Amino acid sequence: MEENIISFKATLNGLILVMREEDDFDVIYESVARKLETSGRFFKGASLDVKYRGKKLDSVQQNKIASLIAQKASAEVKSFEEDETFNGAEMEAEEPDRSSEKPRMRLMYFKGLEEGMTRFYKGTVRSGTLVSYQGNLVVIGDVNPGGEVIAAGNVIVMGSLRGMVHAGADGNKEAVVAALSLQPTQLRIADVITRPPDTKQIRQGLLPEMAFVKDDLVFIETFLPQFK
Repeated sequence: MEENIISFKATLNGLILVMREEDDFDVIYESVARKLETSGRFFKGASLDVKYRGKKLDSVQQNKIASLIAQKASAEVKSFEEDETFNGAEMEAEEPDRSSEKPRMRLMYFKGLEEGMTRFYKGTVRSGTLVSYQGNLVVIGDVNPGGEVIAAGNVIVMGSLRGMVHAGADGNKEAVVAALSLQPTQLRIADVITRPPDTKQIRQGLLPEMAFVKDDLVFIETFLPQFK
């Protein structure tokens, strides 16, 4: 299937582009373009060291894909080169017996509250501002109405969340959204969307809450004991 033609793997220093050896370059190029249409926003403004695996590329092909990533993701591609440390034969040998593999941190998928790559954003996310990350996202501040936060993993706001939020943006329905005051204009986890009720209820003080998906519905509950 088309989604198996290429894949992105985030690293601490940038991005790894995984391609299949048997595919033509034109097919790979178009697949990368389509992939960036949906996930390129996670790399917006970043400086990336990009490595590629699988397909052998000449210098012209390397430059074409590097330019495509820079254009579609609005990112700076500092380097684009083959990942010479990758041993495809070793991976194929390990693939049949997954039970023998050691536990590894998965960078592109987050399950519930398990650990993963995390970005900390300090300050207020103001109207018209988008903060996104291909991992967990912690905002140390408020998200104002008109502001937007998107993460492949969990979203934690150490303040009031009154803008738009999308956790589990890569399709992970086990991601959560938590805030000291959870009053978003739109809350989305994976492909499950919820909006606040039409009636405006004045909330006094902070009420820490967490949103999660169960049976394809978004549930919200307090996550700290309430003291009188």
